[in-house]
Amino acid sequence: MAAFENHAGITVSSSKIQLVEIAFKNGRFYLNNADEAYFDEQVNFESDKGTKVTAQIQGAFNEILIKKKLQSRLVSFALPFDLFSTIQIPYDNTMLPQDIEEELRWEFSILYPFLPAKELAIQFIEVEKNDLTGYNSIIAIATPRKFIHLFLDFCSVNNLKLNFIDNIHTASERALTVNYPQALRGLNLSVYFSSKHLSILFSLDGKPIYFKVIPLNDAGEIPTLLYEETKQRDSFKINRNSINNAFICGDEISETIIRTLENALGIDFIRFNPFDKIDPEPKLFDNKYYVEKNNSFSPAAGVAMRLA
Repeated sequence: MAAFENHAGITVSSSKIQLVEIAFKNGRFYLNNADEAYFDEQVNFESDKGTKVTAQIQGAFNEILIKKKLQSRLVSFALPFDLFSTIQIPYDNTMLPQDIEEELRWEFSILYPFLPAKELAIQFIEVEKNDLTGYNSIIAIATPRKFIHLFLDFCSVNNLKLNFIDNIHTASERALTVNYPQALRGLNLSVYFSSKHLSILFSLDGKPIYFKVIPLNDAGEIPTLLYEETKQRDSFKINRNSINNAFICGDEISETIIRTLENALGIDFIRFNPFDKIDPEPKLFDNKYYVEKNNSFSPAAGVAMRLA
C-alpha cells in the first residue's frame, strides 16, 4: 500500500459493524470517522448463506455511509474469534517457511478435524526461545478461505480494495502499541473479551510470546480463567509481579468489570483509548463513540492503523 493512503478499518461481529477511518491531509494523519451500525438480525457466519451475511453487512455499511461518505478506497477487516482457530506449538527454527506451513496445516487438521485443512489461510508468528517459555514456538491463526472470499466480494461490490483481514484481538494490538509506547517494553498482558470468548496475549518487548483464545459459557468464568492463565506453570514461567502493564479491551468494558478483575488478580488494568495519539476531526468531539465508547473501537482502529 502507498505510505500515506487513506485507510478504513471495519470490525464485524454477529450483531453489528464498527468503522474507523484514518485520513492523511496537509502532512498529517487524522481520525476522520468512528461509527457503528447494527444488523437487522444476528449473523451466523457458519450456517448463514454468504449472500445473507453480505446483505446484512451491506445494509449496516450503507447506514454509516449515509451519515458520512467514505474517503478511503482501501479497507481492512477485524473479524470475530468464531471465524478463527488458534494454536501455539514448539517448532524447529531451522525449518523453511513452506515446511512450517505444511506442518501447521497438519496440526490444525488434528486439533480441529472439522476444519477444511486444505482450505485454510494461515498466518504465523515465530516466537524465539526466551526466559519465560524456554523453547522456540509458533503462534498460528487460521481461517477458512471462504470468509476471505466473502469480504473480497463485498469490497468488489463497493469499489473498495481489501488490504488486511485480522482477528479482533491481534488487530487491537496494533492500536495499543501505536498509542501506548510502554507496551513495547518489558512483559505486557493484553486481554480482550467478547460475549463468547476470552483472549489472552502476552508480549515481551513488543513481541508476542503467548496467545490463547478461550470459549466462554458466561462472563462469570473470566476472573478464574485469567487467574489460572497468569500464574506460573512449567510451560510458561509467568509471575504476576513481573507484568509491567496490563491492558484490556472489548465491547462494553465497564469500570465495574475492571475493578472486579483487578481485585481478583492483584493487577491494575488499563482500558486503553485507541484514538489517544491521533488528532480527530473537530466534529468527533461530539461523537459518543469517540468520547464514550472508544475502547470498543480498538480492533477497527488497529486495522486502520496497520501499514504492513
